[in-house]
Amino acid sequence: MKAFTFNMPAKIYFGAGVSKDLSELARRFNADKVMLVTDRVIGNTKGFAAIAEGLEKNGIQAIVYDDTSPEPPVEAVDRAADVMRTSGCQMAVAVGGGSAIDSAKAMCMLCTNEGSVRDYLFGGSRTIENRPLPLVCVPTTAGSGSEVTASSVISDPERGIKLSVTHEWLIPLAAVIDPVLHMDMPPVITASTGMDALTHAIEAYVSKNAEPLSDALALAAIRLIGQNIRTATYRPDCLEARSAMALASLMAAAAFVNGGLGAVHGISQAMGGIAHVSHGIGNALLLPFVCEANLPGNMERYAQIAPLLGERTEELSLHQAARCCVDAIHRMIKELGLPAALHEVKVTREMFPDIAKGGMEYRLMPLNPVPLSEKEILDILEKAY
Repeated sequence: MKAFTFNMPAKIYFGAGVSKDLSELARRFNADKVMLVTDRVIGNTKGFAAIAEGLEKNGIQAIVYDDTSPEPPVEAVDRAADVMRTSGCQMAVAVGGGSAIDSAKAMCMLCTNEGSVRDYLFGGSRTIENRPLPLVCVPTTAGSGSEVTASSVISDPERGIKLSVTHEWLIPLAAVIDPVLHMDMPPVITASTGMDALTHAIEAYVSKNAEPLSDALALAAIRLIGQNIRTATYRPDCLEARSAMALASLMAAAAFVNGGLGAVHGISQAMGGIAHVSHGIGNALLLPFVCEANLPGNMERYAQIAPLLGERTEELSLHQAARCCVDAIHRMIKELGLPAALHEVKVTREMFPDIAKGGMEYRLMPLNPVPLSEKEILDILEKAY
């Protein structure tokens, strides 16, 4: 067995209703004034109001910043950081999906480090020198896993790309997973974020950097998603299914933080910057086609995934069982009512060369089970079109 290091520094609080009183967490981080970072949709929910009220009634001043954007762009993040700097807040609580959490990570970092977030993106001119302000994350979706990761994904419209700020200090100090907050998610968000979590788990499991603890978490997450994503999507008030998906998302994130990601994320991140396809939809669209291309690189593991997604593989050859993984993902996408082809989300063939080039530049692409050339990425995009 190979040597490995497993990293999981965030403290996890999990359970229905655990988000209602975060005052003890604020005091633990010596904060009596907290910025609640969210968007205008989540900011108008009862769950968000309960979080703010729980802080205020226990003596913690809560300042609301509800102007975060999907796929947060550089300029918006810089403006938000300016607001936080002048607010006097000693800590942030991010409430929302991956975009709100990524924004809050960058805001806390920029409060203690000079410059624009653009300077800290992959390949940028600056590195993080000072610890960010404390950050607690309360995800309202079950997919991105950003509440336990070391990256903040930011869009740079000037260059038409999405890149990450990555540093271990960006890992939130605590993640508060309250499945009650997920019950307001519309079906398409439930389905697409769930597919994002499935992509995390599968890519971590077949990664060249996979190790025993990440494997265990990835397999558990795949099983939970296979068993619960349809129920959570079509019976949104089912707290048991919501809880299972929230746990699966957390497990998948812990798996990929340690095991890594691969070509789905590389291509999807490039596609998001160029065609503005949301991350979850982009991953869902690409996942079966990338898995098909990757089968020769880790056939045994793809064959192990198939039964976790409901496939009967007992009488099949290894290749047939591995192929069932691809078939199961295609079927899941159809049953969830998600887009199944790139042209459905306005990706054009003219975009393919730039998407392929951006995918090749993804920092985790070397962990993909099969080395992919730019031409092979173009072939994947054509099949997915």
